[in-house]
Amino acid sequence: MAMDLYVNSYGTYIHKIGEMFELEIDGKKTKISPKKVRSIIISTHARLTSDAIRLAVDNNIDVVMLNDYGEPYGRFWHSKFGSIASIRRRQIEIFEGEESIELVKEWIGIKIENSMGHLKQLEYKRHNKAEKIEIEIAKMSEFLERIYLLDSDIENWKGKIRAYEGNSSKCYYKTLSYLIPEPYKFHGRNRRPAQDEFNCMLNYAFGVLYSKVEKALVIAGLDPFVGILHTDNYNKKSLVFDIIEKYRFIANGIVFALFSTKKVKKSHFDKIYGGYSLNKEGKVLLLKAFSEKMDKKKRYNGRNLSNLQIIQHESHSLANSLIIDLEKEGVK
Repeated sequence: MAMDLYVNSYGTYIHKIGEMFELEIDGKKTKISPKKVRSIIISTHARLTSDAIRLAVDNNIDVVMLNDYGEPYGRFWHSKFGSIASIRRRQIEIFEGEESIELVKEWIGIKIENSMGHLKQLEYKRHNKAEKIEIEIAKMSEFLERIYLLDSDIENWKGKIRAYEGNSSKCYYKTLSYLIPEPYKFHGRNRRPAQDEFNCMLNYAFGVLYSKVEKALVIAGLDPFVGILHTDNYNKKSLVFDIIEKYRFIANGIVFALFSTKKVKKSHFDKIYGGYSLNKEGKVLLLKAFSEKMDKKKRYNGRNLSNLQIIQHESHSLANSLIIDLEKEGVK
């Protein structure tokens, strides 16, 4: 099985030897076949030769650079990835039309349902805390119902969905903080920089997840810049921000499990001006758990697929729905 190659060691040198990648870290050299690599994710200062980039591109391996928050700021990938103009035009037509609200309701609905499902799983082994968990789940259910009742005739439906989703998220994270071990309790979501260890690790996990969703959309032929709900972000990949909502539960589950099983230590974080950052040891812990979770198979529509395969499958399904619309209109 191909793997994600995470580069976390400062000064790592990656180049090509024959038809192999060679990584040099502190004088130690390791050769890796491109057949064993799915992506190369660089989260620290490293040297990468053009020959190594070419080897990656020739083997459909995308190379992703992450900033200190785990967010991708650049990448190399094969020029074959991309969409035909007719699909992109249809994407814009649908995303700007009345059909867009149903798509957003579906995406945000899935997000809230997955969050509620996560809380129910946590409740199963925490009977003494079940009452408080059920109260927050009930609130989330109400916000979900309000989202499903919206239609395109309602003024500012995007704003209303954002508000309902935001309130639901507050209930969700309030419950996670209630359940997390005492030293790591937090007060809601916060980002740059994270004000606590939980948000610090979660932000990094979301950044890595973002790169996976972006890749899946591009491979499926969709334009990551053309979204619906997050269109106010200039020069941002709005569709990635929209679609990632359905999969945030994966990152949430990974990070909460690491904290609740007491695998996270204070030493995994560095105190910085205004908050915290995840250090090398923390990244190693998180990325190992992240890779295992993304590759773990589960039953999905009668097939055994990994979370990574499900994201790709659902991205193709969205693209295929646009193609079907084009075929109905006689566009080849």
